[in-house]
Amino acid sequence: MPDGATRLAEALSDRYRIERELGQGGMATVYLARDLKHDREVAIKVLRPEIGTALGAERFLTEIRITARLDHPRILTLIDSGAVDGILFYVMPLVRGESLRVRLIRERQLGLEAALDIARQVASALDYAHRQGVVHRDIKPENILLHEGEAILTDFGIALAVIEASGDRLTGTGVSIGTPSYMSPEQAAGDRDVDLRSDIYALGALTYEMLAGEPPVTGATAHAVIAKLMTERPTSLRVLRPTVPPTVDAAVMRALAKAPLDRFPTARDFAEALSGTGMRPGASPALKRRTLGLAAGIVTVAAIFLVAYARWPSRTSNLADPAATPRTIRSIAVLPLDDYSADSAQAYFAEGMTDELTADLATISSLRITSRGSTMQFAGKSRPPAPVIAKTLDVDAIVEGSVTRSGDRVRITAQLIDARADRHLWAESFERQSSDVLALQGELASAIALAINAQLTPREQARLATAKSIDPAAHDAYLRGRFFFNRPTDENLRKAIAQFTDAVRLNPGFVAAYSGLADTYIWAAYSETFITASEAKPKIKAAAEAAVQLDSSSAEAHTSLGVYRAWFEHDWEGGLEEFRRAIALSPNYAFAHDQFGQVLAILGRFGEAISEGKLALALDPLSPSILVDVSITFVFQRQVAAVKEMVRKTAELDPTFFAGPQVDAWLDFQLGGYRDAVPKLERARRMDAPRFITAFLAYAYGKSGDRGRALSTLEELKRMSPGRQVAPFNLALVYLGLGDRDRALDHLERAYDANSEFLVWLKVDRIYDPLRGEPRFITLMKKMNFKP
Repeated sequence: MPDGATRLAEALSDRYRIERELGQGGMATVYLARDLKHDREVAIKVLRPEIGTALGAERFLTEIRITARLDHPRILTLIDSGAVDGILFYVMPLVRGESLRVRLIRERQLGLEAALDIARQVASALDYAHRQGVVHRDIKPENILLHEGEAILTDFGIALAVIEASGDRLTGTGVSIGTPSYMSPEQAAGDRDVDLRSDIYALGALTYEMLAGEPPVTGATAHAVIAKLMTERPTSLRVLRPTVPPTVDAAVMRALAKAPLDRFPTARDFAEALSGTGMRPGASPALKRRTLGLAAGIVTVAAIFLVAYARWPSRTSNLADPAATPRTIRSIAVLPLDDYSADSAQAYFAEGMTDELTADLATISSLRITSRGSTMQFAGKSRPPAPVIAKTLDVDAIVEGSVTRSGDRVRITAQLIDARADRHLWAESFERQSSDVLALQGELASAIALAINAQLTPREQARLATAKSIDPAAHDAYLRGRFFFNRPTDENLRKAIAQFTDAVRLNPGFVAAYSGLADTYIWAAYSETFITASEAKPKIKAAAEAAVQLDSSSAEAHTSLGVYRAWFEHDWEGGLEEFRRAIALSPNYAFAHDQFGQVLAILGRFGEAISEGKLALALDPLSPSILVDVSITFVFQRQVAAVKEMVRKTAELDPTFFAGPQVDAWLDFQLGGYRDAVPKLERARRMDAPRFITAFLAYAYGKSGDRGRALSTLEELKRMSPGRQVAPFNLALVYLGLGDRDRALDHLERAYDANSEFLVWLKVDRIYDPLRGEPRFITLMKKMNFKP
């Protein structure tokens, strides 16, 4: 918890036990706590420090006492409040349910009766509060909780108290009072004397969104929204949704009138009009006039608000705020999109949408985009604050949001945040049919680039704008394949192969699925557990070549083909050229930089390899596998301190990853410390490691002079291998450790025939030094296309 919350928890320890953070808003952080006296769960809202300072404890407690008088079934009551060392807090019952915002994200539009029922319930709460002299001033979906079919209004009086007490002291702090999409024109203009009719406008806007699927006022920029708010009448609900009754449409449009006098006089009147029992909108004399004063004042009011709004950035706004973000955004991380689909089994879909959005942004050469391997560390609701994530990933901004799939529709809601200042920049929702989901991703990536004025080349613009439609079933199979590939156990790799195969069967032109299939076979061939490298080789070749033939502008396809050419055909220059093409097409594709660096290291071009490795790490700083790959280059240069540091970081990122201790032992081999390598390889074996780790252990025992353990480990290796047929490369390691050069060479030649990926390190790995003068080894090096 932040220091303030920790101090509060200590001060209240005899009354409440703060357990965890539930969420953050523009004015407060909410914590789950236990009321020790009554043994019940409660929610404690702690005002942000700058708000507490501006408001002051005395004024805060006065306003809280006024709000605490409200006793209505539709208003969340206040249990307690107070101030501790300048920290202001209030306590409310914990409501189990969801906010209206969450429901709108999931459903977008509500059924007519459901929407009207919520609107009437909120109107009932407002009417009661208004009669007590309390105006809410921040009616929005986030402040309406839905519990067992009932709507409950929260946060009464706090916004009003902050505005009246603070004046201009909050400007520039990142705090916004009120939410622009629901603000009345007079509130948006900075009028502090707004009355209950401002709440009626906000309720009208909220009702409009429940029925139309979007607020009545939207726009790409703050200027556009302000212009619409002040000058344009929202589109009739019946245009957007013809089934809305005329009486409901008329009631909502009256609530959204620009002049306060043209709206309903009370929230109860609005509720009755929604039910068809109240005054007809035309009965109000005020509706029959449009004063010149309002028209003449539009420009002045808009100008005032432009100044005020530029100083009120908000994390809850759906508007960009260019004036508040003078710093250039050149690096972005896409955090895992939250899954708001009704089916909890669709987690793979939200993850896949995140990956595809990241891949689309990665093609923009003027931006640096963090790879999915690092951003997935921040999945879930308990992610740290944006500035912490930004510092960890070394980025300027983050994208966060949600994805909802319902029937044949896919909706992504995303927001862009200046992570250094924790300041909201832009937000938007995109919805398409499932067959157009790739176009949706391209449109979203383009919108993000536009929001930060990123320069796109003509080729980048064309690629994002020309996404093809896709068979939804094929796309679904592809996303499932990626989900399993990202968790590469033997079982999951088998599942990934099956899903990618289904995807290309359903859509023979699906480039990404072919690339995914090639990458999965490459990974499986590396460990040779359920498929040998020889069996995998033709499958990799067919899939990678098909991907490139179908789309020569796919970075993923060129990377898959580059790995195949280098690791299986030993066409080193051909592989390097494929990686160069991939990086030119997608400069942010970390895997391409990673593999480019690996092949450069294989060829002994260590300086270039380190440069590419650093680029890969910059793009995917929290990826254990990339960290291991980069460390291998330092192993062959025998840079002990660098390797040790990378091994330590790998263990921090994934304590169960066998490759960390494997690399540490590999360094010992280069230094001649064979006995030191033994415990590290033993530790790696306990991490569900492939069989080659046992072969390296037998090699270490043999080189350290423990022939008995080397032979017993060989017998163990035979028992582990299918049909007791040990892979030739693994046998070569054992006999190399035992000093049997002829048998080691026999098995290295067989390993070459079996397409073992491990042979690529023959040129630079010191463990082969005893063989370098042997004619058979020299011949093998020539077969591998290694120059002397």
